[in-house]
Amino acid sequence: MKRRVVSMLLATCMLTVALAGCGANSVSQESTAEISVKSEEQATCPAASEASSAGKVVDDAAKGKVADDAAKGKGGTPWVDSAIKENVTADTVTDPTDDFNIYANKDWFLENDIPEGYAAWAPYYERGLEVKKQCMELLKDESIKGHDAELIRTLNSLVLDWGSRDKLGVSEVQDEYDKIVKAKSIDDITKLLTDKETVYDYYNFIDFGAMKGLNDPEKYLACIDTPGLLLGDSAEYSQRTENGEMNYNYSKELFAYMAQKFGMTEDEANKCFDKAIEFETKLASKIYSTQEQYADDFYEKINNEMSFDEAVSYCKVFPLKDVITESGYKYNGVYLVSTPDYLTYLDEVYTDENLDAIKSVMIVNDVLSYVTSIDKKTYDKRNELRAKYLGTSGAVSDEEMAYNYVLGTLPDSMQMVYIDKYGSEEDRQKMTELCKEVIDTYRELLSENDWASEETKNYAIEKLDNITIHAAYPDKFNDTSGINIDGCTFIEATKKIELNAIKENIKLLGTKVDKEKWADGMAVTQCNAFYNPQDNSINMIIGMMGEPFFSSDMSTEELYASIAGVWVGHEVSHAFDSSGAQFDKDGHFRDWWTKEDKEEFQKRIEKVDKYLDTIVAFGDNHFIGTNIDTEMVADITGLQCALRMASKIKNFDYKKFFITFARMRAEISTYNSELNRLLQDPHPLNYARTNISVQQFDEFYEAFDVKEGDNMYLAPEDRIITW
Repeated sequence: MKRRVVSMLLATCMLTVALAGCGANSVSQESTAEISVKSEEQATCPAASEASSAGKVVDDAAKGKVADDAAKGKGGTPWVDSAIKENVTADTVTDPTDDFNIYANKDWFLENDIPEGYAAWAPYYERGLEVKKQCMELLKDESIKGHDAELIRTLNSLVLDWGSRDKLGVSEVQDEYDKIVKAKSIDDITKLLTDKETVYDYYNFIDFGAMKGLNDPEKYLACIDTPGLLLGDSAEYSQRTENGEMNYNYSKELFAYMAQKFGMTEDEANKCFDKAIEFETKLASKIYSTQEQYADDFYEKINNEMSFDEAVSYCKVFPLKDVITESGYKYNGVYLVSTPDYLTYLDEVYTDENLDAIKSVMIVNDVLSYVTSIDKKTYDKRNELRAKYLGTSGAVSDEEMAYNYVLGTLPDSMQMVYIDKYGSEEDRQKMTELCKEVIDTYRELLSENDWASEETKNYAIEKLDNITIHAAYPDKFNDTSGINIDGCTFIEATKKIELNAIKENIKLLGTKVDKEKWADGMAVTQCNAFYNPQDNSINMIIGMMGEPFFSSDMSTEELYASIAGVWVGHEVSHAFDSSGAQFDKDGHFRDWWTKEDKEEFQKRIEKVDKYLDTIVAFGDNHFIGTNIDTEMVADITGLQCALRMASKIKNFDYKKFFITFARMRAEISTYNSELNRLLQDPHPLNYARTNISVQQFDEFYEAFDVKEGDNMYLAPEDRIITW
């Protein structure tokens, strides 16, 4: 069952803002379902054997400017990427005026290693693993009664039952594959995509689902979107990067191994995969790239509302009308078509002349979608290839793998059981009060702003005052009572759960958004937080509410550095970054700026971009300012807010504060993961999130005696404080 129930491109766009929290740069270490769409873990670079040499490249580059630095600007290579473990050794000299990140975190870098199965390790993951262990214990606890507890235990048992899964192999999905292979014409493909018996089973070259609109976030509309691609970023199809090359090799090798289980030879599988890439190259020309998705005008480009008849009129040959209708997504309401040009082009290439290529795309997607669903040998092969192309070692335990799958497949049930056990009203209230304190401080910053007009400042403050605080966990989740997987095989259970999710998603069309379900689509057991522009809310979830980020015995300096600087202040700032600032106080996509203030704001964002562009992240790879400016602005403004709070505390220990701030961002990572994040993630690399943020503020210079000429020094006129 391949029908995903959220619109991928638009959902990704919104999650860039909504899930732009602090947690592990949004990188999940163990994907719950590895499908054809590139996961952040799939899209990585050199093999593990190359990781140490890559780290050496980073270290050498840090000793002097690379050749094109003069053309880029002042930044050059000021700091070593400490996430590459080889770059920090016991002999590394530390100096807060040279590289504050390494000064604050050297001991942590030396004492920690990346665990088996992970591509990175950081305090985020430490906290995340603590919650995972609690959840894994809950999955074993037969004393917990109720429908949801039984559901998650049953699914967990099915995931762990390798004996049954090995015996079944691909037998349950062989027929699905065979039907594609047997297709003799484009009409046969159309039948597979539109028949009520198979309409949810196949990759169908579009993505669609019910979701909040941009113009009216109070109601659900239907979105018709572009599909995911095997190489992830559409830009990889016109100019393949090192990252794209490794993603290609990983996916191709994994597919070739799996396809042989379905009856292909290795040679046939390799040819099939390349045909799929060849056809996707055509489609990719009409799909927004990662860089385009992060651009300020992206919402405007995709905000194309129309009727059902108008939407399906873009396709005369491709059966868009029947696909939407037979899937249950036809209704008398608004459709948002993210990329009309894509639909027109899909119609042009959906021909018998391209039949083999179309079948290849469907086969590759179908086969890869079962990588974690069939037998143990396939799962082991997947882990072997992750090690080869991601630089990981080993694999997480089967228990952790199963929990990840349960959380991804039954998120509401897993969360409800966890909250019943570990939810704390006291901690919930404490987090709420901390959020209020940060918002009150942010109000001071906005009031004292010296570049915006009173009109803009007043509306910004009104938006701030309308922010809804969601702390720890919601009181309401989706109804799971319609799910019954008793007596099912693992694949049968997964399909039943997915079908229930589709039916529930269809019910949303045209209905009012239930704001009590504020964590829908986001597991509150993960170590993260987010700002949601469509309801103007900050969401500080239970998964981050523990050591080292949140505890009852934290000093004021530690609490302000963590909660005010790294977490709450960061999330509030997203309401006023270049993406969040496009939404009004009620979550509508609406321009509330004066023309002059908007121009000044954009100049300030451009200054952020230009500064980031000057900095060599590692090797000869520069940061891409337009990709990461929203997160950089939120990092800096969150720290700015925390420092304002600190200024009111007598004898505040700024050294302790800044060191704590840096320790929240400590991380080690494979080179492969670093390169993927540099190119695809909206968050800056963690060492830059520390060093660039602190060098904007006089309090840092005073605390550590940083002077002009020091590596951490940035002249006042070059600083990039936006607000």
